[in-house]
Amino acid sequence: MIYDLIDQIVSLDMGQRGMSGLVEPARALVDEAICAAAARPLSTLERGDTVIIITGSLTRASVSSTIAENDGPVGVASLARAITHGFNAIPLILVDETICDKMAAITRVAGPNVVTRQQARIAVDTPRYTSVAVVEGGKIDDDEARAHAVAIVAETQPKAVISVERSGLTKDGTYRNARGEDYSAGRARLDHVVLEAAKAGIPTIGIGDGGNEIGMGAIPEAVAAHIPHGDVLCSQIATDVLFPVGVSNWGCYAITAALAVMVGDEDLIHTPDLERRMLEASPQVGLVDGTSGRLEPTADGLPLTTHMGLVELLQTTAQRAIRTGGTMPYKLI
Repeated sequence: MIYDLIDQIVSLDMGQRGMSGLVEPARALVDEAICAAAARPLSTLERGDTVIIITGSLTRASVSSTIAENDGPVGVASLARAITHGFNAIPLILVDETICDKMAAITRVAGPNVVTRQQARIAVDTPRYTSVAVVEGGKIDDDEARAHAVAIVAETQPKAVISVERSGLTKDGTYRNARGEDYSAGRARLDHVVLEAAKAGIPTIGIGDGGNEIGMGAIPEAVAAHIPHGDVLCSQIATDVLFPVGVSNWGCYAITAALAVMVGDEDLIHTPDLERRMLEASPQVGLVDGTSGRLEPTADGLPLTTHMGLVELLQTTAQRAIRTGGTMPYKLI
């Protein structure tokens, strides 16, 4: 019940994009609350394990490939925080080369130090704890991207691969935005990392709020039926777990809330204060609101207070579940 409630909170379709029509088809893939299915591979992480997280929406690529939205990176930074703080594991974040600096900056706001893979390995092997995350860029050329995917999966042996607000290849071989427009220019083909992980039997998780993201290929009929331009923009890349949400950042927060309940650690829960600090930092590091195109502390056209309020609902839900053993949302007196 607690996990179902978490799903319900983040499936609120504030943008009225038709995402509510994707929730039941996505849930049918796993036959349980989606947040629980997404959190489970993370709940067994051990010291030194790696989790690959893919994100980055070059929302105004026609203007510049350095313009990226804050929906995705902010949530990923919070998820990376939970992975390193809770398990001393290594979050390896993959984005376009052009926005590595922005991703690294917002990750630091969440708490982890951004280091190289080699430095991360030293950190987890050192008795004195250091919070770390790795940020790397992907390849634009398809052949190079395939080779990169093979190498990174083989070298890191990730326990899970998670894609957040990352456009996936469509049936015509292009990348499409939520309006069905081709915005392929300058985009790293990180889809191959998900495909390579799937071949290796590694759990894959996709989070999206528009129908065009990696993972939506698991339910193409539902995307075509419920999302405007769905037949054109739907990604053909499927994932084991698909999490359709109102805002992609929220999907990350739902996973951290579910993970906190699973392992009984309140420190993993994203907080309203951290949400405020991260969204206020977004303009300073160069991440825009993807809806408005402005450098302001909003995400997907929704004000800061809306995001903080939703995060508070998740926090309260998870905290009460942990404190009461998950048996009820509050203690009866």
